[in-house]
Amino acid sequence: MSEQGPLGFDAPGEPVEAPAVGVVIVAHDPGPWFTEVLESWAAQDYPNFSVLVVESHTRESLVPVVANVLPDAYVTSIPASASPGFGTAANAGCLLVSGATHYVLAHDDVAPEPDALRRMVEEAFRSNAGMVAPKAVAWDDPRILLSLGMEADRLGAVSSRVEPEEMDHGQHDAVRDVFVATGGCVLVRSDLFEALRGYDPAIVAFGEDLDLSWRARVLGARIVVAPTACVRHRQALVVGERKLEGDFPEPYALQRRNQLRTVLKVYRSRNLAPVLASLAVLETLELMLAFTVRQPRRARAIAGAWGWNLARLGQIRTDRSALQKGRRSSDREIRDSQLGWSARLERFVRHWFAYGRYERLHEWLNRDVMGAHSIPATGAGPDGSLQAKDPGGTAPAGTAPAGTA
Repeated sequence: MSEQGPLGFDAPGEPVEAPAVGVVIVAHDPGPWFTEVLESWAAQDYPNFSVLVVESHTRESLVPVVANVLPDAYVTSIPASASPGFGTAANAGCLLVSGATHYVLAHDDVAPEPDALRRMVEEAFRSNAGMVAPKAVAWDDPRILLSLGMEADRLGAVSSRVEPEEMDHGQHDAVRDVFVATGGCVLVRSDLFEALRGYDPAIVAFGEDLDLSWRARVLGARIVVAPTACVRHRQALVVGERKLEGDFPEPYALQRRNQLRTVLKVYRSRNLAPVLASLAVLETLELMLAFTVRQPRRARAIAGAWGWNLARLGQIRTDRSALQKGRRSSDREIRDSQLGWSARLERFVRHWFAYGRYERLHEWLNRDVMGAHSIPATGAGPDGSLQAKDPGGTAPAGTAPAGTA
């Protein structure tokens, strides 16, 4: 092994036939499906990758499970004081990887097809992309499409590229640019991830992929979806097989506050005011509608998003300043790659015509309208910083329980 870290790829004298990839799998008390997930990574036909499993607040060590399936993999744990979100663990894991040209950041309920990793790496170089998303299909029925990346409007609302329960007939099997590389499994160029300083540790869940992708766009990165790279996604958090631990609001409220946080960070100062004015008008109308049909849930989510972000303006200004220093794409260039309309209004209009009755607004307002935003996201340590184990605290999964805090 390399002396530069537990997952070092740059040991002298070792020929490298393919770019090195570090696969970071964040595991949060996974169910019985985790063995199948590990087996799918063990079956990859890509010749030069290593796997690090990051235990995020797991009740029992995963070392025996990992060692049984992937004996050459590594296991570590994030500190117990860190948030249980995906991003904190992914950031910590990437800090332990050395020599890799790319990271794959994956959830513990995503099983890739044997050629998925190879096809994502190939597309990254073919398209000169900073981020590559695979095609995600349903765990139990691979004929059902879940995600092929997402689009977003200038106010931070996202829109799925596939319809609910849409069957996969190859209608989306063309490589194309997308605005958001959906979470669950994403390939990211390592130097880009480091320039972005990883996931935003303030985003606890539901929105980390929008934030990372938009910031990557600001730095000039291209984001594509590689539909020939296929993964099955169980969506354990969405279907209720596990819960987001901690004192957090419901997913819809988390999404709204995270979208606003992203918008506050990514625009240049001179462009931010008109965007916030448009957002304020739209959300005022939405508040009026929510009160009209007696839906305080949505009203609380909107008001709570503004309150939460206003209380954190100092950190947001710091993050904005750091991001703007590395800017390579103008807001106008980014705007050209976004939706030319409001994703929220589009969903409202489509729902209105689908039902055609005023009382059906109750149903629309009650839904978690998340545009296929289905992946649990990030967290932070008590001081908001990235949390990582000392490299000496990790060991191959087949040798010893690793990375306990």
